[in-house]
Amino acid sequence: MGMFRSVTALFRAQWQNQWAGGAWPVAPLLVHGAISALLCALVSTLLVPQAYLIFALGLSAALLLLALMGDYAPLFAEDEALEWIETQPVSQLERRSARLALMLSLVGLLSLASLLPAAALLPDGDWLERCELVVVGLGQALLLSAGVLALTNGLQGKARPLLLMLQTLLVSLAVLGLILSPGLARLLRETVSEPGNPFDGWARWLPPVAFVQAPELAWLATLLALAIVILVPASAARVSTGARGPLDLFVQPLRGLTARLWVRPKERAGFEFVLDALPREREFVLRTYPMLGIPLALLYAGNGAARSQEALLTLLLFAPPVYLPVLLVHVPGSRSHAARWIFDSSPCAQADLHHGARKALALRFVLPLYFVLTLIAVWMAGAAFALRVAPLALLTTLLFLKPLYARLVGDLPLCVAPDRILARMDWAGLLMFVAMLLVGIATATQLLVRTPIHALIALGILLILLAAQERRGDN
Repeated sequence: MGMFRSVTALFRAQWQNQWAGGAWPVAPLLVHGAISALLCALVSTLLVPQAYLIFALGLSAALLLLALMGDYAPLFAEDEALEWIETQPVSQLERRSARLALMLSLVGLLSLASLLPAAALLPDGDWLERCELVVVGLGQALLLSAGVLALTNGLQGKARPLLLMLQTLLVSLAVLGLILSPGLARLLRETVSEPGNPFDGWARWLPPVAFVQAPELAWLATLLALAIVILVPASAARVSTGARGPLDLFVQPLRGLTARLWVRPKERAGFEFVLDALPREREFVLRTYPMLGIPLALLYAGNGAARSQEALLTLLLFAPPVYLPVLLVHVPGSRSHAARWIFDSSPCAQADLHHGARKALALRFVLPLYFVLTLIAVWMAGAAFALRVAPLALLTTLLFLKPLYARLVGDLPLCVAPDRILARMDWAGLLMFVAMLLVGIATATQLLVRTPIHALIALGILLILLAAQERRGDN
C-alpha cells in the first residue's frame, strides 16, 4: 500500500507538471480523430469485421507511432523533474512506475482519438464488439509505447545514433502505411477471405494482426514489455553529449570550407555556436530527426515506372522546404535557455547571429539530407538524373531557407524553453503557397532541364540568385 501511495503521488505531481496551464494536445487529438474517421468510413463497407479490425488497429498504430516519434518523443527522454524526484523518499522502482503510468495515460488519451471513430464505424458490430475494439487498441498502444520506451532506455548515450535510425525507420513505416492504406484495405479484403490463417511468416507478428488473431500472445507480450520497462533502468542516459555521431563525421570536413566561402566574419559566432550546440539538444533531435523518414517513405511509395518515377523523384527532391518548418520552429528551443545572456551580452548584432545560425542549419541538416536523397535518386533513377536535378533542388532549398527562417524562427537560437515553442496556425497559408510554388518549379525542371547543358544553365541562374540574396543583408 505504501508503494501504491508513493507512485500515485508522483503520478499526480508529474501529471500537473505536464498539463500545467491546461496545455492539452487538442490539435493531435483532432487530427488523429479526423484521419481515423475518414479512412475507416471509406473502408467500413468493403471489409468484413476481422479485416476491418486489423485495418483500424494498423491505422491507430501508424498515427500513434508518428506522435511518439514527434511531439511526444521528449516524454520518453529523461524526466525534466528528475533532480526533484531523486530528492524524494521514493525508490527507483516507484519512480519508474510513476513515470510509466504518466506516459501510458497520455498515450492512451491519444489512442482514443483514433480508436473511438473506428469503433463507431465498425460494420455490423454491437456495443460489446465496439468496446472490444477500443480495449484491444489500447492494449496495442501499451505494447507500442512500452517498446519505444524500452528502445529509448536501452539505446541512450553512445548508442543514440542507432536509436535515431530506428526512430526514422518507424516514422517511414508509419507514413508508408498511411499512404498505402487504400491498397492495404484491398489486400486485407482479399487475404482475410481465404480459409484458415491468412497471415503467414512475419506478418502474423505485426501488432494489429497479433491482437486480432492471437490475442493471448499479444497481451502476454504487452505485459512482458511493461515489466521490462519498469524493472530495467535506462542505460547511460547521462553520457556526455560531446560524443560524435554519423552527422558529425559528415559535417566536420566541410565545416572550415563552408566558413571560408559562405560565412561572413561577423556571422561566425552564430554559425559555430549553433553548429555545435543545437544537435546536442535532445528535444530538438527527437522532434526533428525522425521526420526525415517522411520523404523516404514517399519515395518508396511512389516507386513505379521509370518516367513517373523520375517525375516523383524530382518533386520530392524539391520538397524539403515544405517540411523544413518542423526543423525551424524548434531552433529557439533549449533546456539551457536561461543562458541566453550569452547572446544578449554579445557584441554581435542579432541579424548576424541569425544569419550564422541559418547557415549552420544548411550545413548540419540540409546538406546531409540532400546527400541521402541524392544517393536514393542514383539508386532509383541513375546517376545522370541525380546529378542533373539534385544540385538544382539543393540550391532551391537554400533560397527558400532564408525567408522561411525569417518567418518561422521567432527568437534567438537556443534561448526559449522547449515547452514554450509555438507553431502558429497562420503559417498554413505561407506553407501552402510555398508548396504550390515548389510543385511548379519541380514540374518546370522535369520538363525543361533534360540535358547537362540545361542543368548547368539552371545551376548558374540559381547561384546568381543565391549570391544576390546573400548581398541583401538583413532578413
